[in-house]
Amino acid sequence: MRRSRAVLTTVTAAVLAGCGGAHPPPEAGPDDRALVRADVTVALDALGSGHPQVVSVPRPAARPCTVVALLQTREAPRAAATARIAAVLTGRGWRQQSDGDERVFTRARWQLDVDAGVWPYARLLGLVADGQRPEGDTFTGVLAVARRDGCPAAAPG
Repeated sequence: MRRSRAVLTTVTAAVLAGCGGAHPPPEAGPDDRALVRADVTVALDALGSGHPQVVSVPRPAARPCTVVALLQTREAPRAAATARIAAVLTGRGWRQQSDGDERVFTRARWQLDVDAGVWPYARLLGLVADGQRPEGDTFTGVLAVARRDGCPAAAPG
């Protein structure tokens, strides 16, 4: 079983590296991003305020090592809501680095910023690819951005 998993990991890494020319750091596993995406989705889903949407970032080189999730809500989530998100993430192995409406978590080579509030639409321009941004002048809800160490910025420039 161990040998077949190693072969599968090597094949998967080769396939991923061939798509778009992005090479993950040598110590990164090919399922790293999938695990982060699952953690973020489960944590935001714990609010019970709708379903989070994982969106693409504008810069293709950053896509293999970035996860951006949005959870749009009617009102800005309160501290109890972000505490619920924190509880889920810490239960899944993330370490909380800061507290409040803006929380920072780390695990392995990843940093996850979770912000709850109301932002002008322009705040999303550098984080979310065209066609995937919510409509309106402002975004109300939770914004989660995870990036692996050494990853290029989500937006060019």
